[in-house]
Amino acid sequence: MKRTIKYLPILFSALWISASAQVNSRNAVIDSLTTIANSNKGIIRVTAYDKISRLYWQTNPDSSIYYASLALSEAEKDKSDACYGEAYNSLGNAYSSKGEFEQSIEFYTKSMEHRERSNDMLKVSYSLSNLSFSLQNLKRYSEAMDALKRAASICNSIGNAQDEALINQQIASLYKNLQDLNRALEYALKAVNINLSNNITTGLANNYNFIGLLHKDLKNFDLAEEYFLKSLKIWQQEKNEEGLSNTYNNLGIVYDEKKDAQKALEYYSKSLELSKKLGDLKGIAVAYNNIGFLSIRINQIDAGIDSYLKSIKISHDLNDIESYLNTYNNIAIAYLKKNNIEKSEEYVNLVLKEFDKVNDLAIIQETYKILSDINSKKGNFKKAFEYKTIELAYNDTLYTQQQTSNIIEMQTRFETEAKEREIQILKKDNDIKQLEFERQRFFQRILIIISILFLIILVGGAMSFRYIRRSNKLLEQKNIEFENANIKLIESEKNLRELNATKDKLFSIIAHDLKNPFNALMGFSDLLDKNYNFLSEEERKEYIGVVSDSTQNLYKLLDNLLQWTRTQTGAITYISENFKLYPLIKQEVDILSPNADKKKININLKLDENQIVYADKNSIATVVRNLVSNAIKFTSNGGWIEIDAKQNSKFVEISVSDSGIGIKGDDIDKIFMLDSSFTTKGTANESGTGLGLLLCKEFVEKNNGKIWAESKKGKGSTFYFTLPLA
Repeated sequence: MKRTIKYLPILFSALWISASAQVNSRNAVIDSLTTIANSNKGIIRVTAYDKISRLYWQTNPDSSIYYASLALSEAEKDKSDACYGEAYNSLGNAYSSKGEFEQSIEFYTKSMEHRERSNDMLKVSYSLSNLSFSLQNLKRYSEAMDALKRAASICNSIGNAQDEALINQQIASLYKNLQDLNRALEYALKAVNINLSNNITTGLANNYNFIGLLHKDLKNFDLAEEYFLKSLKIWQQEKNEEGLSNTYNNLGIVYDEKKDAQKALEYYSKSLELSKKLGDLKGIAVAYNNIGFLSIRINQIDAGIDSYLKSIKISHDLNDIESYLNTYNNIAIAYLKKNNIEKSEEYVNLVLKEFDKVNDLAIIQETYKILSDINSKKGNFKKAFEYKTIELAYNDTLYTQQQTSNIIEMQTRFETEAKEREIQILKKDNDIKQLEFERQRFFQRILIIISILFLIILVGGAMSFRYIRRSNKLLEQKNIEFENANIKLIESEKNLRELNATKDKLFSIIAHDLKNPFNALMGFSDLLDKNYNFLSEEERKEYIGVVSDSTQNLYKLLDNLLQWTRTQTGAITYISENFKLYPLIKQEVDILSPNADKKKININLKLDENQIVYADKNSIATVVRNLVSNAIKFTSNGGWIEIDAKQNSKFVEISVSDSGIGIKGDDIDKIFMLDSSFTTKGTANESGTGLGLLLCKEFVEKNNGKIWAESKKGKGSTFYFTLPLA
């Protein structure tokens, strides 16, 4: 059982869209913003699309991404850094709302670069704050802290007190999450001082609320009450009902902890009343949950269950799964207190039905505890013991998670403190250097008084020495830069050679292998076009056959070129799955059977029909198609092809054997290499590019397998490749 704390969002004012705009008049706002976007261009259109994107953060992240993408399209037309900065920030926000934080980091970084270029430092601080949020979600706390501190420094340098205080509050929140409560309090008080100095009351109320939460966590309930009341006073003066609702709820929790049930219920009820007035469904659910918790604690069980049921209904409407499953558990516990085992079991079973949707291990652990208690009360001690064992296992898992979390927090705190110590050391070094400089100046003045001549000699010697030393350092630095440049030049030369080899091979393919089928296709098409009525039926069939063969060869060549190019550019997505090997191979053999039938080649499948592998189906189909096609090409009329598969403990080895013309021993090592690949005419004068085997190698290796060949000239070939087991 647990209460729920309400937090006000810590966001830049420039980024906040009110809940009422999202809930009550979203469609009207979207229509208005769409009109603005359609009738303007440049930064106005980008900003309009960004605002529409924000309206979809909570309800439809994909729509949010769509409108942010429209903003980027407009920025690409406008080409200004201001537009790019807004559009990339909008995309970062949209992907963040979808939980795709790696992608959001990429867009926030681009936004920051364009905003720095346009010297809009305030918005650079916004991008840094947003970047910090995504980094925190990826548990990259040290980087997140650096981003926030840089943002705070920027706001300080440009004199923006309101956002400087807000970012210091964000830093305090991050330290709180890292369990460094002393640092959290330090930065919260820094935010308080900034807000007090600049009479920023809204920010001050948030600061007091946060400090109250810190003291609540430290069990300093009197101090927590004091700061919540300070926050409450400001919200009352400003008539800020959202802030009042939040603080009423937190005061209710404090009075509940202090066992003052009457005051706790009074403040929970006030929070509920305001949440209803504001249409804040989440706030209503929280208030009902907390009232239910309080009622159960003071043995008003029926009233508590009634409040829990109201909370559940709203959580269902909001699709807040873990909230209503947690409340189901709370109701089950309440019924156990009443010794109503049947109803308790009914509600815990509702949790079990949706167990697959639960990520919070604490809910799972509590469910098994309730099941153990139910079976204990029913006298089914064996079942109770089984559930207790599972509960304890989850307890161990939660403990391990907490320990891991503590280690991460300690590491981040260590890294952050180390950086701060480094900054302090650098400051001290600067102070020491400044003192040293002053001491030297004082000494020089004394020397001037003693002897001007001696001073000239001394200064002249010192300057000469410093000049020589500086010259030596510059020379050393230039030598290092020259060496680094040479290393990069060598690497560039190597890469250029590899690219040239690839280019030469592709040009060779295009110049030679594309030209031949096109010549045949154009030549025989021209003959048919001009001499159709003068040709015999047999000649027509022959020419049409040549055109058909040329077209097929051209298609195979273009398909292989396309597939190979896609592998080089990373455009192919590999989706591994478990599938039966036999149907896939049979399908490809059936497609190629007409070619084999023309040469009276028998294809024999020896593999197990139930053999299952784990790989990307489409790419393996391409491998089989190329290997069987090659086998047909290089096997004489009346020959045979055999396809087999053998399994060991780790993988399946597939082989494609033929009775064809074979490959010379010196050429075996070349067939899978781009810069040395070669082609050979088939037994029926079929042509090829050499790219088919390169594709096979790429695809097999992408599927965590290996490919190789064994052959003797005139005695056939066998191509092997391996795939992981299912």
